[in-house]
Amino acid sequence: MIKNYILILFVITGICKPQFTDVYVTLDSRNVNKSHHFLLENLKNDISSYYENTIFSESNADLGIPIKIHIVIESIYKASNVETINAQFFTSNNLDLNQYTKSSTFPYRKGQSITHSSDFDPLSSLLDYFAYIFLANELDMYGALEGTTYFNLAERVSINGKESEYSNGWDDRWKKCKKLIENVHLRNLRFNLYELMYNTELNTEQRNKILLDLDDNIYYLKEFFPNDRNAFLFLDIYADKIGEILKEESMYDALILLSNLDVDNKLIYNKYLK
Repeated sequence: MIKNYILILFVITGICKPQFTDVYVTLDSRNVNKSHHFLLENLKNDISSYYENTIFSESNADLGIPIKIHIVIESIYKASNVETINAQFFTSNNLDLNQYTKSSTFPYRKGQSITHSSDFDPLSSLLDYFAYIFLANELDMYGALEGTTYFNLAERVSINGKESEYSNGWDDRWKKCKKLIENVHLRNLRFNLYELMYNTELNTEQRNKILLDLDDNIYYLKEFFPNDRNAFLFLDIYADKIGEILKEESMYDALILLSNLDVDNKLIYNKYLK
């Protein structure tokens, strides 16, 4: 309800704010010669400014999504008289989603403007890919599979990247995006849990429906174990809360299943089985 009110307010006033407001970028340049450090001086600020000033969705304003980015510069070489960077990117929303790309390549000139565009660009499209992933993940909290549009945009960017002359790492990013899209049971499990935790307006019928969905999504989550790191991350964060809810509702079969699947948190689930 609050989110809807905010969106209506922005439509009425004509004001739209970027989705990312807490951007923290770090850079590791130890692998490259010190002569290249001058080139990299502004890269952190350029990326921060891009996220803080770009509107990735006009219909989902002022979400205040935090994003943490750690960049490891692997090498810098000159191609077509332009400095070209090879780097790893570690990205996180500081909560329940981490994304890692071990290989990316983009040309970079100090002082260049990073511009948001529908056309493929090696650097801005890489930043867009992460933006769409985290925006989709955020929207999945507000509605079942609500973020699908933005997961699809991330997938489209990765396909364009695969077909570009800077294709390094884009096939891997495409596969990771597909995995996020296809793990609908984890996505719906997140939504179920957040509804039970934060929606105080649920009536008995609505709550029971969500509990049935929660039980179903826990059961089918086994299809993605043990190959989905984000499933592990989510359960590491919320195992205790999930266990508490399942015990309150006497959903012991789901507790036993999680105890067998999520061995890192087995003691937590077993605590609620007593």
